[in-house]
Amino acid sequence: MKKIVNPCTCKVGKINANAFVKIEYENKRLSLSGVVGPLSSGNCRGSAGQCVDEIRAGTPTKGWTRETLDRFCDIWERWHLNDMRPECEHQRELGWPDMAKEQITLYHYRLKFEALKTQKDAESAALSALRKGEMFNPTPEQAAYAALPYCLDVYESLEGTDAAGYYEPKKPLHPGDSGFTELKYRCWVRVEESELGLLCKPCPVCGYKYGSAWMREEVPQDILDWLFNLPDTERRPAWV
Repeated sequence: MKKIVNPCTCKVGKINANAFVKIEYENKRLSLSGVVGPLSSGNCRGSAGQCVDEIRAGTPTKGWTRETLDRFCDIWERWHLNDMRPECEHQRELGWPDMAKEQITLYHYRLKFEALKTQKDAESAALSALRKGEMFNPTPEQAAYAALPYCLDVYESLEGTDAAGYYEPKKPLHPGDSGFTELKYRCWVRVEESELGLLCKPCPVCGYKYGSAWMREEVPQDILDWLFNLPDTERRPAWV
């Protein structure tokens, strides 16, 4: 099934451009794609593709109301590509889609100068012994410092821990560098990296690992009926 609708006009500069959306449902997959002010050249005056926000802010056309336009955009955001869900039905019922949108803090640390110097001194001592053909027996301190990684990225602050004696917050090195901390969506953090991570976390019911495959969520029939009963466009778009 396929249809094209003209739900609204959108302000683009000084003109009102007609917005069009193509609705397709095939093999139990719902897909919606829009364009604002399509031109015969293949360009467009506004946005194209997943331009839900721009269309939601538009002015309803004939046969559409603000309520209809809002519901249409809600359905678009909720059900577009329903066969590409990272969660299983049980995880969905447990609220994982909302949890996936939550953010957690990733902390970036670097070795302190003193710790780095001690590490380098231990390495130099080992290299010196090798050059002399001598046996090198590192002290417990040298072995401990040699094992310290230069960079440490963790999801818990080191403040108040023993590791804080060796590491300091990373400073930004260039424009765009997040520096000491950055926010990560839980859906992109592996469960092995943090207990708050969701990526590859097993479902407590069926064992499916979140994000390990694309799962289908069936679109309710009343949603499909509502979409395909919307008024067809009275204007022929250059493309959509």
